[in-house]
Amino acid sequence: MTTVPLTAPRGDETADPGEAVPAETERAAAPVVGILELSERVAASVFTRFPWLPRAAEIMLALCTLVCLVAVGTRLSALPLLPIPLFVVAWLFLRQWRASETRALQLRWSLLTALAAMVGFWVMSVVARWVS
Repeated sequence: MTTVPLTAPRGDETADPGEAVPAETERAAAPVVGILELSERVAASVFTRFPWLPRAAEIMLALCTLVCLVAVGTRLSALPLLPIPLFVVAWLFLRQWRASETRALQLRWSLLTALAAMVGFWVMSVVARWVS
């Protein structure tokens, strides 16, 4: 029966102790990861993992615009046209998001796309209350 040592093997005994870096200096040299960099990483990973997501968002914006156009004919009012400029702005932001190359730009354009689409949905609900 062989026994396995419970401790890690010893390091390289030929290393010069003068080259060792103290723990405080090592921590100071490490890059600081903040909420912005974390958000950029998440946006970039979503963009690379789900390449169909911008296309699905584009289809969703087109469908919402179509719903607004149909509502003009059914309600006989021009009020349902109010959210369409917001959906167009969201589509323009979406195109910028697809063309962006850095993580910071991907985060910026994806947030602006989501914000414009959400405000468009909100305006759509407000118009639905006014017209009904």
